[in-house]
Amino acid sequence: MKKSDYARMFTLRPDGRYQGYWHDLDRFGKPSGRRHTICDKDPERLYLRIQEKEKPVQHTLRSVADQWETLHRDEVKARTWANYKPHLEDIVAIYGDQDITQLTVADVEQDLQAAKAQSYSRTVVNTRRSIWRGIFDYAVSQRILPYNPAAAAKLPKGMKTGKRSAPTEDVIAEILAGANDMQFGFVPFFLLCTGLRRNEALRRRVSDLDTHSWELQIPEAKTAAGVRTVPIIQPLREPLQQWIAAHPGPWLFPHIDYYAGRKGKDGYMTDSNWETAWANYCKARGWTDEDDKPTITAHNLRHGTATLLYEAGVDVYTAQHILGHANVKTTLEIYTDLRKQHEKKNVSKFDRRITKMIAKGKKVR
Repeated sequence: MKKSDYARMFTLRPDGRYQGYWHDLDRFGKPSGRRHTICDKDPERLYLRIQEKEKPVQHTLRSVADQWETLHRDEVKARTWANYKPHLEDIVAIYGDQDITQLTVADVEQDLQAAKAQSYSRTVVNTRRSIWRGIFDYAVSQRILPYNPAAAAKLPKGMKTGKRSAPTEDVIAEILAGANDMQFGFVPFFLLCTGLRRNEALRRRVSDLDTHSWELQIPEAKTAAGVRTVPIIQPLREPLQQWIAAHPGPWLFPHIDYYAGRKGKDGYMTDSNWETAWANYCKARGWTDEDDKPTITAHNLRHGTATLLYEAGVDVYTAQHILGHANVKTTLEIYTDLRKQHEKKNVSKFDRRITKMIAKGKKVR
């Protein structure tokens, strides 16, 4: 463009300057907001200044993800974030330089399909979708986006469902043998005897325990089914009293550095405190993988409790109440799996019996 073309775009003021206008950017980065006057003696320079003022701000997925992580990292539990981190890093590595306003539902679903192709379970792929949703929710809250594209993203069909299993009989036996271990061994023993979730146990006060009826109150939970009264069975009662005597205070499981023998900060046992103690406990018993990470989790202990309830002949509805399952179908699925496992064991016994009888018959001939 010639300088005269630029000059025709603006109003020439009496003072010899050209006058134009620039607009505030709206929440979508478009210059449709409040108008501002701007002047310059050079019309071409005035045009460039207006273009610079109205230049849309590009928000890359990386920049938004970094802001989201900074603001919300402390709101997520340590174990949950450990699961989030590799997927967040992967998403940023692939899509980080793209303008977040240009990403669509199709992009999110394409990423989830790629995760499925890597043989990730449904739970893991759903975790990945949660990360997408979190980033986009933050973008919406900052008026970078008008809506969350990941909200409409569907999980791929046909994914495998990862199932947690109970510890082996030998592991259960060793945990039960730690009833009188007042350092840390009592804690997994307690979990196995009650079926409590880890956080349900760690947040319990001594006042939640009624030693007359031998019941433990769970007054708060994510679901109505989680609010319940859990029976304290006979084998747990005496060790529990010993534990409370050995660790006086308002919390049933106080924050303690068990392996250094020193008391830590006031309050209940934190997630990080548990992780350290549990890792050392499992390592001492050889329940770790090649990276020294525990091969058993607190949730495996809940399945151990379900196994013991099933083997003791406890009905599924009582088991549902003890375990705090919101839907009896969850308990039924566990019981069904256990029933199938027991059927396989019984068939194997029958198989071996027949095999021995055939061999015996051949000797008689």
